[in-house]
Amino acid sequence: MSRTSRVLVVEDDAATARVVKNALSEAGFEVETLDKGFRLIATVMRFQPDLLLLDINLPDMRGDTAMKMVRRAASTSRLRPLPVIVISGLPLDELMEIQGQLGAVGCIQKPAPLETIVDRVRQVIAIHRRD
Repeated sequence: MSRTSRVLVVEDDAATARVVKNALSEAGFEVETLDKGFRLIATVMRFQPDLLLLDINLPDMRGDTAMKMVRRAASTSRLRPLPVIVISGLPLDELMEIQGQLGAVGCIQKPAPLETIVDRVRQVIAIHRRD
């Protein structure tokens, strides 16, 4: 039997992080949250998530910096590439441009219905489990 899919939510707004964590947990995912990027690599190495839901405007670093750190850590360890969905309150066209620049597998504009977030996470994990 395969383990429960794990999602790491990196979101600096505590209320948003809590609501997203609860929705994903209720949907059957194992979820951890971070409110800053500085513990990101250590958490990825320990928790080994199947997906990273990354707010691109963190108080201590930009999302592109966080993604580069994760990619570098994955390439120098035995971790498989980690799919990333970027999430932000930026205008959708800007967010889609950032998604493309960062090589993220998806983007979600905040505020988004919780069902949208859960569905997108499910889709991406299902696709990456097949690979």
